[in-house]
Amino acid sequence: MSAYRQITTFEERGIRPPSKESATVGETDLKFIHLRGGDDTGLLQYVRSGGIAFPHIMIPEAIQLRRPAQSSAVGLNEMLANESIFLRSASGPGANGNGSPALSTMVENIIWLWNAKENAAGLLNQLRTRALLAAESWLPGPVASAVFGMVPGTVSAAKADEAKFREAEGKRNMLAMSEGPVSCVAWHPHRSLIAIAHRATDTIFLYDMASDTWCSNVLQNTYMQGITSMAWQPNCGYTLAVGCTTGVCLWNIIPSANAQPSAEPLSAPSLGSMQFSSWMTLMAFPPLRDQHRHPTRLSSTERTVFYRSSASVSSLAFSPSGQWLVTGHQSHGHLTVWDVSLGTATPLKRSGSTSSSATLQIGISPDGRYLVSTHANGHLRLWETESWSSRLWSDLPASVSQFAWSPDSRSMFFAVTGSAAIYALALFKPAPSLDAEITVASSFEPHATATLDGEEDAERIRVGGAIKSLAMDPKGQRLVVGFDDDSASSDISLLAVYLVSTEALFRAGGSSCALMPLGYIRGPNWGKQSPHETEVPTDLITGQEKPSKKKRVRLGLPVPSWTGFAPNFGPGALLTVAWANGKISFVPMLFRTSSKSN
Repeated sequence: MSAYRQITTFEERGIRPPSKESATVGETDLKFIHLRGGDDTGLLQYVRSGGIAFPHIMIPEAIQLRRPAQSSAVGLNEMLANESIFLRSASGPGANGNGSPALSTMVENIIWLWNAKENAAGLLNQLRTRALLAAESWLPGPVASAVFGMVPGTVSAAKADEAKFREAEGKRNMLAMSEGPVSCVAWHPHRSLIAIAHRATDTIFLYDMASDTWCSNVLQNTYMQGITSMAWQPNCGYTLAVGCTTGVCLWNIIPSANAQPSAEPLSAPSLGSMQFSSWMTLMAFPPLRDQHRHPTRLSSTERTVFYRSSASVSSLAFSPSGQWLVTGHQSHGHLTVWDVSLGTATPLKRSGSTSSSATLQIGISPDGRYLVSTHANGHLRLWETESWSSRLWSDLPASVSQFAWSPDSRSMFFAVTGSAAIYALALFKPAPSLDAEITVASSFEPHATATLDGEEDAERIRVGGAIKSLAMDPKGQRLVVGFDDDSASSDISLLAVYLVSTEALFRAGGSSCALMPLGYIRGPNWGKQSPHETEVPTDLITGQEKPSKKKRVRLGLPVPSWTGFAPNFGPGALLTVAWANGKISFVPMLFRTSSKSN
């Protein structure tokens, strides 16, 4: 790993951030327009340049939902498919559930015995697990925890992982108080439709940009708890995969038959202007049906912990064709590859079975030939999807916090926790080759700088620091960087934008950079809050408190909690930002696709 070439910084290029009273409208002619009020002259300049203004979306912190009686588990039906389970729950009209528990159990046992005949290794693994659980069940609790706490496949190990998961979940809940009500956002790949996950209620709202309306239906289910990630299935109408603590909730949305035709003959009707039916399929691995094979001494709570420690999903991604789905898990480093049409799951066991190697994020390249997984132990693994061989990087300074693939699938940018550096991974040979190199493409060290319209005696603000988020537009022209709330006390309400030239990563020598600073984005402030008393200083000699000289008005600055781009935006790129106050804003960046950064 090495520095790629001389890095150009924002400060060297004379790029200053907007003031704290400003808000960014968009980019035109390689320049960001920031407004301080409705009568700002910059608005006229932006409109004359062909700028597009999008309305903001507001998501409240607390939402009162009317939950129908049958929404928890209506039409419950288990469908066995090898080592996976489909738990179907319909939320549309006409859902009912018919099934005999005794018949279901008998069918499960017959299928398990039949599979055991054909797979001796699986049978031996089942016998080993039963022996471990039986031995563990006869030992006192503290002794069992000490003896079997590090043995994979035992309840003690599952409880240990569950404790670590709960601790991490507590930290996430603390962060949620500052990150706002939106946990994640997903753009539909072919429609102007956005799925928004609400953090407090674990529900999903759908917003149709084409008609500027909210869909009347809300996606909610008892099994959908602790939402971590979402993705629409490509080439499959309206199918949404939601990663949560119980597995993957696969929602199928069917517009009503009496939908009004669209004004455009070749376009589909707007989903926001119609009612639709939906049903949810829970895809869990390992299957829930394995729980009843544990010794009867285990309580139902212990069985739930045993299952949940393996099923909880931290990240997911669809292949470009939509045929298969890959999931990463919060309590171990194994990946699961799902055949969505068949409902079968295949584990990829390469990265450890404990929570210390838990999967943080996964991402599939745009051409579907590569997959990247990042893990809590700091490992980054690159997979090729033809034979699922992989290459591991274990010498990174910390775990990877975020990454973004380039549209040509030849490179990707990523950041590590606690670092201001932006790394680049370049693939030098076509797939399925794993010949790749990691270099430092840029760095954004924290520093103090004056604002765009600030006077010489104005207060300087700190920008930069540890990088928290990265997002690249689908055309590969812009890279947006968000910063972590670290000890440097930087203004993390700012987003930095780079011009991207991935060709520079493959160029031998030369003076061009892969990332060139372009400008800053600041979200809409929350308005002035009540006057805030400055901290009363204490006289170091007399020990008496000195009265503060003045009151300072503190501005409620927005903090970005999620950033991403719309998949299709003709004039350039459309950045979507969810802020911690619940506001979702859209920042258009207008440029020509043929333009290249030098």
